Amino acid sequence: MRTILLLLLLLPATVPAASLHKCLGADGVASYQSLPCAAGQRTAWTRDAPPLPAPPPAQVPPAADATPARPRSAPRAVAVVRKAADHSASRCAAARRAADLTRDRLWNRLSFRQRSELDARVAQACAAR
Repeated sequence: MRTILLLLLLLPATVPAASLHKCLGADGVASYQSLPCAAGQRTAWTRDAPPLPAPPPAQVPPAADATPARPRSAPRAVAVVRKAADHSASRCAAARRAADLTRDRLWNRLSFRQRSELDARVAQACAAR
């Protein structure tokens, strides 16, 4: 049985099958094949195989010059408005970065007390907002 299945898998994929035959051997083992059953086998049934689907059509990319060019308008003047520097936000971000770098660098050597002190420094820098 396994050898028959292996042989079926090894058949070339380009051979179109017009019909499918189920053949029963003398020992009762079923085999499925595209050829009619051999002399020592009994045909259980024969069915027409469905046709293979057609490959999808190749899609052609649109040509670069197919789309009309959009007229460019004159560049707009953009007003730049700067906000007053928020030093408390930058202090908070700097404290968080420093704590994260320290944790990344010394992650396995920091005690619980040292980690708590890092968190307290971040909280103090961020609370001054």
